[in-house]
Amino acid sequence: MAESQYLKQQEEQHPEPEYLSDLRILRRFVQSGSFGYHQSDDVVFQRLKNRYPRAYSSFGKERRQEVLERYEHSSYIEDQKRTYPGNPDKDDYLKRLDRLRHVMILFKLGYGSREMNMLRVNSSRRYPEAHETFEDELRDL
Repeated sequence: MAESQYLKQQEEQHPEPEYLSDLRILRRFVQSGSFGYHQSDDVVFQRLKNRYPRAYSSFGKERRQEVLERYEHSSYIEDQKRTYPGNPDKDDYLKRLDRLRHVMILFKLGYGSREMNMLRVNSSRRYPEAHETFEDELRDL
């Protein structure tokens, strides 16, 4: 887990130990998956989330960025690039696969909307093999 830029900034501006401790606890909750619709029902988490909404949002953005960087490359998509290299429709197909994978990552992080869910479901039906492979790749997320 990388050091949080938001936490560093707050340490410089507000050196109160109790405040910084609260932020570290809130960050730990977010890093362990309590964000968006995956929120924990823990009373401590709910109190900290309501008390420090800007920190909650910043930690969520940081986690999102870390995860997207970690899962930037897919072996399945790389294999698809090497298959039939002269196919003129290949670029659109690869873009759709990349978008499906991106949406699946965001859903696992707790982001999502009705439109994103429709995209995810329709794409998973259109590309079932890719969907299964991406599920396996993202299982530890």
